Amino acid sequence: MSRKSMSGLPGAGAWAGFVALTVCLLSLWGLHERALGASAGLEGKPHSDRTKLIVDTDMGLDDARALFVLAGAPGVDVEIVMSVEGSTAAGKGADNAIGLLETAGLADVEVFRGRSYPALAAPPWRARAESLGGIAFPPPRALTQAPLDKDAASRVANVLPGATVVALGPLGNIARIEWLRGGALRETRVIIPAHIDAATARGWNLERDPEAAAAVLDKAGEIVLVDVDTPADGPRILCTLEGDAPAVRWILHTVCTGDGAHAFLYDELAAAAAARPDLFYTGTERYAASFVDGALRLEPRRDGSISIARLRDPAALESFLHAAWESPGSAEHGHLHAAVEHVDPIEMMRSFHGHLGPYVVVGYRMGRTALTAAGSAGHFGISARVFSILTPPRSCLIDGVQMGSGCTLGKRNIAIESFDGPPYAVFATTSGDTVTVSLRPEMPDSIARWIGAGGVEAAGMRIWEMETDDLFLVDGPRR
Repeated sequence: MSRKSMSGLPGAGAWAGFVALTVCLLSLWGLHERALGASAGLEGKPHSDRTKLIVDTDMGLDDARALFVLAGAPGVDVEIVMSVEGSTAAGKGADNAIGLLETAGLADVEVFRGRSYPALAAPPWRARAESLGGIAFPPPRALTQAPLDKDAASRVANVLPGATVVALGPLGNIARIEWLRGGALRETRVIIPAHIDAATARGWNLERDPEAAAAVLDKAGEIVLVDVDTPADGPRILCTLEGDAPAVRWILHTVCTGDGAHAFLYDELAAAAAARPDLFYTGTERYAASFVDGALRLEPRRDGSISIARLRDPAALESFLHAAWESPGSAEHGHLHAAVEHVDPIEMMRSFHGHLGPYVVVGYRMGRTALTAAGSAGHFGISARVFSILTPPRSCLIDGVQMGSGCTLGKRNIAIESFDGPPYAVFATTSGDTVTVSLRPEMPDSIARWIGAGGVEAAGMRIWEMETDDLFLVDGPRR
């Protein structure tokens, strides 16, 4: 390179100044980026990361809708659900949560029954909450609830670091874990719905157990109070759902028929803030909190751990909630809730019915055929109406239908009607589908010959091994 060509380059002193300026600018940019992340609060989390969730709930109707949101939302993993007494009793709330989780396809979540408050009066809406608005989920099948004892609290504490706790009920469970395992909440974000008014936060979750709330607010690494006083139109959002997903059916039945009670968004906003933080704005203000005369006072403090999340865009929230509720849930999370045969079907029929007669096998296979056609797991959400001669051996198929479909006399989701022709059964799901399974007209004579030739058990095994199309006529599902 010639001296002339080099003459346009800066000298050593200029180079040093340029490098120093560059380093300074990069440092300032890094500070700017960190400041943006801090001011964004919830928005600072990369979308590519899956969010590990612990849900603490008293299973009010809005809690159930919020849990359905988290079951259908992409990018989140519900690992633990804890029940606490509030809208429901703790045990009933845990059962209802399990029914919802299994309905939504989440069959590997740990469920713990937490704190009760025997000295506090039940709220006036408890009966409605415990009955899930009159549209109950099936009782527990695969999941079980366990008490939130010391061992369970330690298990939850081990999951807390890096997790987000969605607090949908009184805060007694979360505080108890902190009291048992000091520092358990240090690396945890806790999301709490609240009414925010000037320097005051109010809400059921904060006021039902103020001592526990104060402990959580003081010890958690990050507290996000989600302002539930938003312009979002709850009744319209809830009642314009479409499709046949379990959440859609339940919400439309419990909210959008009758008096339309409970048609507001509260815990659903906390769930949305956990799953889609970009829908909310937290700003740069941070707070510390204390209870004064029963109210939670918020004091601005630079080192405070509390931020307030406010909804950015009601239309975007509506799109997110609809997508979550209209999703079947299980595809995203990879959870499968397959029906489990706890005993061998042949032995079950022998034990329940007394022997393996041909018509009990016919009834059992009728039930299984109907469940396959209807896409039902059986037992709940489906009913059967059986048409048959009401004397043995034909009437034995009634026992088989109960075992094969889970529609039973005790649950009152099976009915029997006298019919002189080849037996058949009509199965109806709560989503409005019907399936009719009819024994082929030639089969009663064939069964009589097989009994004469080899006895009832041989006839039963022959029917067990037949192809479905050779045994039944299937019509449906129809709507």
